[in-house]
Order: sequence, then C-alpha cells, then structure tokens
Amino acid sequence: MTFRLLQRFIPFVLVGGLFSSPSALAAELATTEIEEVSDAEKVKWAHATKVSVVDAIKTATAHQPGQVIEAALHAIRGRLLFEIEVVTKDDRVVELFVDPQTGKLIQQGELKR
Repeated sequence: MTFRLLQRFIPFVLVGGLFSSPSALAAELATTEIEEVSDAEKVKWAHATKVSVVDAIKTATAHQPGQVIEAALHAIRGRLLFEIEVVTKDDRVVELFVDPQTGKLIQQGELKR
C-alpha cells in the first residue's frame, strides 16, 4: 500500500474508534494538511467550503485577538476545518478551528485531538 493511499485510510480508521484512547500520535495521523494532498483533492476541498479563509480568520480573531501566524484548511479525523493559529498579547500560541461550511468557531475541546 502506498503512503498516499495509507494517509487516506488512517482518518477513517481513527474515526471508527480503532484507538480507544487518543494519543498525540493518533491525533497527528488523523490530520491531513492541504499541502499533503494532490491538486485534484485541493479542488474538492475548495468546493466543499462555503466560507473563505479570510472570513475564518475574522471569526477566529474576534474570539481570540492577536497576530495570525498560520491559517490553513485541514482534514481532521475526516472533517474539513480551517485551523487558525494566533499569537496572543501574552505570547501564547492558540489554535482555533472554524467550520468551513457554517463559519462558526469550533472549540478545541470538541475536536478531542
């Protein structure tokens, strides 16, 4: 099985509950970053979003003001989400997740990463 094919199966296996206690390794394997997929897959992801990355950043920074250092679309456990990283005034790096369908903020705790 090729590495790319394996990457596509891992999120579905993890969602199915193969790992009973989430670990950092399991969570990392369950995330596919947009840089890791083909152009054809990027087009599919783009068509699956209703919210722009600019609007996702506005939503995230309204909740957590600060300097945005990264914003990208990821598939996390088989679900597309914008991940926005913000450096706060007190020098913390905060990850916020925005649903690309609704534009609503998804709290970190809801991801069970």
